[in-house]
Amino acid sequence: MSQSLIQRRKISAEVQELVDQYGLYVSYPTAAKITTASERTLKRLTARGQLPCYTIGRTRVLRLRTADVVALIRRVA
Repeated sequence: MSQSLIQRRKISAEVQELVDQYGLYVSYPTAAKITTASERTLKRLTARGQLPCYTIGRTRVLRLRTADVVALIRRVA
């Protein structure tokens, strides 16, 4: 098995574990807890277009996709 395939499976397992724990979409406070970055930093990344955010239904609450949050951790680390 190639190294990249093994790494992708490991990453998928990490993402799936966090999705099981927190859900498919998370709030800024939860994302801050996952990444150990501040909410303000995450909102800055969203404003720059580096971290997409979503609204669910008719609410005004912004959510982040758990997979995007995990991808952010990998880019920085």
